[in-house]
Amino acid sequence: MAAQTGTIAGQVIDAATGDPLPTAAVTVVDQAGVGAATDISGNFEFAIAPGTYSVQAVFTGYERQTNEVTVTAGQRTVVNFGLETDVTGLEEVVVTGALSERSLSRSEVAVSRINAAALTDVQPYSDVNQLLNGKVAGVSVQPSSGNVGGGIRFNVRGGGGLNGNGQPLIYVDGIRVDNDQIEGYAVGGQGIGALSNLAPDDIASIDVLKGPAAAALYGTDASNGVVLITTKKGQLGGGVNASAPFQVTYSGVTGVNTQQFEYDRLTAGETADDANAVFQDGGIEQHTIGVSGGSQTVRYFTQFDYRDEDGIVFGNFQNRRNLRANFEAFPAPNLQLSVNSAFAFNTVGQPQNDNNIFGYLGNTLLFPFSYAFTDSAAVRAVDTGYKTTQFLGSFEARYTPVRNLSLRAQVGIDAADTRQDQTFPANFSYSGTTNGERDVYTRENDQITFTVDGTYRYRPMTDLNATTSIGVQGFDQRRRTFFFGIQDFATSLITDAGAGAAYQSAGEFFNNLRQIGLIANQSFDYQDTYFLSFGFRNDYASTIGEESPSIFYPQVRGAVRLDRYDAVPSLFSILKLRAAYGESGQLPGNFDGIPVLYSAEVGGDGAGATPALIGNAAIQPERVSEFETGIDLELADRVGVEFTYYNQTATESIFERQLAPSTGLVASGVPFNVGEIDLQGLELAINATPIATRNVTLDLGIIAAYQTNEVVSVGTDEAGNELPALYDGFDLNVIKPGLPRAAFYTRPVNGATFDADGVYTGVDAGVTEELYADEIAAGECSVEDNRCLFGTPYPEYNGSFTASLRLFRDFTFYALADWATGLSVFNNTDLFRSDFGNYAQRNDLADQLGLTTEFDDDGNVVDAGDLPDLTPGTEEYIDAANAYARTSGTYDANFIREADYLKLRELTVRYDLGRFIAQTNAPVLGSVRTASVAFSARNLFQTSLYDGLDPEVNFDGSRSLSRGQDFLTLQNPRQYYLTLTLGI
Repeated sequence: MAAQTGTIAGQVIDAATGDPLPTAAVTVVDQAGVGAATDISGNFEFAIAPGTYSVQAVFTGYERQTNEVTVTAGQRTVVNFGLETDVTGLEEVVVTGALSERSLSRSEVAVSRINAAALTDVQPYSDVNQLLNGKVAGVSVQPSSGNVGGGIRFNVRGGGGLNGNGQPLIYVDGIRVDNDQIEGYAVGGQGIGALSNLAPDDIASIDVLKGPAAAALYGTDASNGVVLITTKKGQLGGGVNASAPFQVTYSGVTGVNTQQFEYDRLTAGETADDANAVFQDGGIEQHTIGVSGGSQTVRYFTQFDYRDEDGIVFGNFQNRRNLRANFEAFPAPNLQLSVNSAFAFNTVGQPQNDNNIFGYLGNTLLFPFSYAFTDSAAVRAVDTGYKTTQFLGSFEARYTPVRNLSLRAQVGIDAADTRQDQTFPANFSYSGTTNGERDVYTRENDQITFTVDGTYRYRPMTDLNATTSIGVQGFDQRRRTFFFGIQDFATSLITDAGAGAAYQSAGEFFNNLRQIGLIANQSFDYQDTYFLSFGFRNDYASTIGEESPSIFYPQVRGAVRLDRYDAVPSLFSILKLRAAYGESGQLPGNFDGIPVLYSAEVGGDGAGATPALIGNAAIQPERVSEFETGIDLELADRVGVEFTYYNQTATESIFERQLAPSTGLVASGVPFNVGEIDLQGLELAINATPIATRNVTLDLGIIAAYQTNEVVSVGTDEAGNELPALYDGFDLNVIKPGLPRAAFYTRPVNGATFDADGVYTGVDAGVTEELYADEIAAGECSVEDNRCLFGTPYPEYNGSFTASLRLFRDFTFYALADWATGLSVFNNTDLFRSDFGNYAQRNDLADQLGLTTEFDDDGNVVDAGDLPDLTPGTEEYIDAANAYARTSGTYDANFIREADYLKLRELTVRYDLGRFIAQTNAPVLGSVRTASVAFSARNLFQTSLYDGLDPEVNFDGSRSLSRGQDFLTLQNPRQYYLTLTLGI
């Protein structure tokens, strides 16, 4: 056999510095599974049958290179590669749609790729939120609180239409996964995030399709974009060492979560010390060990990840264990099989906070004395925990029966079971609870995704390449929930639910959502210069009304490489114009398409059925259309720029209206497709490598985005009158024509009122034509509503700066800072502190106005303040009175704050021990391929206009209409890490 084969060997290096590139993949084009990975010295070697081949070298962050080689039986053929740095990433092949993959230099839409494997190699990340935030122009990802394991909210471009939860679809290795916030029994507003089960160290890359222009072929529910997560795959045996056909990696992390901001008199009044005392330093420990290897017929990647993390208050923690096993097999030259599987075991402890009288912050911030609602020991004794087990798996087969025809079939499942247990011990007193309470909530979520498609590539004429793809994609989600609550336990020593004597509540719910879509796409590539594609998806779903059984989504995209023209200066290594149009949507609610949904009732004459929900058999998904255009360019292989303009319009948005009483269908509002919203924005991404020498490399990155939106309509009733605006549950965020979505819209405060002697008498509030003529004309205030616009809970502008400096080939310094402007936050904590007498600013003003009084021993009213009183009628008194009126807790507008911010989000110093080990002859280090040590920090610095602590939180979790509201919400922690990585 040896005489019938030859070998291909060589080295892969950095073309600029000459440094070897370990773990680079060297493969034979069109020969699945044939190749090897380079060792620590950049060397590779593998056997292959005699013949002429195209051999390709690929390494993250570098442009791929292909060389032609001829192999002779029994001979060793040497081929070396010097890879150029890919500054812009434009040569990376990314997913540009449900049936298309192209390099960014040929893509007709804006697609952002995050090299997750490279990022996690530099900085530890707790979850997917941290991995994504600040990395993609037009996309922000924020936790709703500082709770470890909590929910996160994506804001993609302008946020899509008016329906749904505003979140993108999430796919892991081609399988749609759950992205909900799981709440169960309330802890004040927060829940746990389904994505917190994913281990960031398992992820190789993340592609982000940011709107319908790119995501149309993913169908209904893709109007807010699609996030495509690809996990790590097996690498061929390392280097030239045939005795080591696998690679082992280990990463150990130790760290701490700490309080980012301390409370003081302005933010916590008289109880600042008590509020600070509830915080703790939460330890972080993580161990990750992976094995990757294989042969030319089988590859595998397995990894175990253990992370144990405590939050910054007692009771908040996460213990996550992940086991992943990915396999690829090449049983024949035209057949590739792959299996991706992952188990997650995640335990999360949630503290009581936010809109809650059992939490630490509610008991230490609101009153001038602490624990007015609940005793401190009782607060500490409440136990709320979630336990989740999840299996995420998929099987894929790719078959090429004839040249240029590729068939693919994939099926996968995301199966997760979550159980929440909440206990209020019987030996403590809790408002609304008698002798303790025990609550149990369970959630079973199983969702199956399947895809079958075929792609045929052909050349209809010289210089014209064409690709035709057709397929079908289906999704089946089944969710069952159950809850049970009971009180009155004889002793705190027995917490079994059956020991409670007073039943409180119980119930269960089952839901089944089914979708299937027919997909087709046609693309053309002429002279590698002109690119055109068009396609469609026809969707069927169980929630669409029976009178509207399907919905059609078209897509068309085009691009031209101007750098192929002789007239374009050679300075432009890439200059591409692109434009695209696509449509997607959001499904109706689960019961919106059922004409009448009945519930059982028991009366004096027996059991019967009564209408519970009134639906609409003609209901359709909300439709979101998007036009996108932009330019991508690369200058002298050193600077890359991506600029995009987009314009979205959402129509057929679903709003309810009441039918006439004469119909008898008045049990609920009836959903109709009547709403509309317009959105537009700009996105900019710049990457540059201004310095690239053997000993110094500097990479810089800037992303920036602008977005604006306006609600056009929320529909009309049967008489043609406009339906009323839709408010969140706290009467503050609104969906109203003429205003941005979820804008703060409330009654304004104009100042103080005075009596004839100039003494303060109260608050002057409300909209008048005299005071607000300009705002009324601009549509920002309404006399009829008696309200004004006070900003939006999401930024108008946002972005980030990144810098990576590599010195002497071993030291790396990395930093990321992100910012946002045009953002407002409602400080509801301060509003309640004002009402309850623990708001220092209001107390001081009351003292100056002579409003702080008490009775002396003789029963006379005397001034109880410490500050000298101001004289009524003076300018100082009037200013103080107006300021005092603007601290009244009766009016929400007094506590809506500008919240622009700049944060130093990530910082890392890393030392690579690879060269040192390569030069060491110590036997114990002989098998070590790579090694590094790093110190990292997160949330290291913040400057903000917000007068609270953290402008990124939201008290009502990550999915509600209530947004940008800070009410006793836990701040995000500052994190410090020390990391050791080894590769053998």
